[in-house]
Amino acid sequence: MILRRIAAILFLPMMFAFGSGVYLYLGTLKSKVIKTRADLPTVTKPRLVLPGTMFVVQDGRLFKLKDGGFSEIGGPGDWSQPTLTPDHTRLVAVLRNGYSSDLYLLDLDGHIVKRLTKNDSRIVDYNHWAFYPRVSPDGSTLYYSYDGPKHVDSAPGDDLSIWSMPLNGAQYQARRRTDPYWYTGGDVSPLPLAGTALLYVQHSIDPSTAVHSQIRLQSRTGDLVGKPLTGLADDCSQPALSPDGTQLAMICTGGKQTARLEVAPFNGTSLGPARILLDGGLYASPAWSPDGQALAYFAPSGAAGHFELWWLAVPAPRILGVGRGRRLVDRRPLAAGDPRAGAGHAGRRPQCDLAPRLVLSKP
Repeated sequence: MILRRIAAILFLPMMFAFGSGVYLYLGTLKSKVIKTRADLPTVTKPRLVLPGTMFVVQDGRLFKLKDGGFSEIGGPGDWSQPTLTPDHTRLVAVLRNGYSSDLYLLDLDGHIVKRLTKNDSRIVDYNHWAFYPRVSPDGSTLYYSYDGPKHVDSAPGDDLSIWSMPLNGAQYQARRRTDPYWYTGGDVSPLPLAGTALLYVQHSIDPSTAVHSQIRLQSRTGDLVGKPLTGLADDCSQPALSPDGTQLAMICTGGKQTARLEVAPFNGTSLGPARILLDGGLYASPAWSPDGQALAYFAPSGAAGHFELWWLAVPAPRILGVGRGRRLVDRRPLAAGDPRAGAGHAGRRPQCDLAPRLVLSKP
């Protein structure tokens, strides 16, 4: 089996060490069919030599992919969600304990430079969780999801809010940026933009009690509930901004068990019509190449397969002509599936002249 199961941990992230420091994360995806342990990245052989440096976390261990080979970095611990600082000299990652998690500043070899938060407590009720770290484009501010404030006794439970703090400061300087919808898990995946603007994913509950994910934009500090950029019915999450800031990749499910990998133009305040790149499979954690012409993502190679790393060229939109002063773009998905993509990519094949390419295989 090619790159057996990517670890069944709460968050299995991956990120590119280039461009704006796009990180990838993968939620818990456990197979009920295959129960074999995952192969370590160091026993896999990349089929493609990708640009830059890539970091992957498996079973809480940090690995670096560079020049076509993996090496393990850092020390022991339950690590996840590494993200790169804009100057490409440091990582911020999550270290999880039994009842809490904290953010740490690391060097590129995984050595601890500084502990950024202290969320553990001898009293269980006073423990906190911090996930989804991301550093602002100017390198000054750290954004993350944090389970504070905790609910009062009349409303038990905890949901994540987006918080921000100075990267070179202290946790007491952190400020809450969003107001989550209770009992949904809250707000996740902060994606800071230039200035104080912020993209993030909000979860909410509709009248039928279904939980939806929605990408929102907070234009300025103080707007605790951002403007929706995607519809509730689309169930979009996992936003990834292209290096030039003009395209947003995302994973959308539309309430189904399968997903779509989509890309939409972004002008800083709103999204244009989305193009479906892949449809009908399980896709996660998109991240852009340095030139903005390709995406890496996770997907299984079969219906009961393990999640693996794929690479997909992103074609330019097909321009049909000009009407009423604007370009008309063909965004309809193609009807046929691409057999070269494997069973995990079954379904409609959109406007991709190149098939997805599997990055990793066993030696």
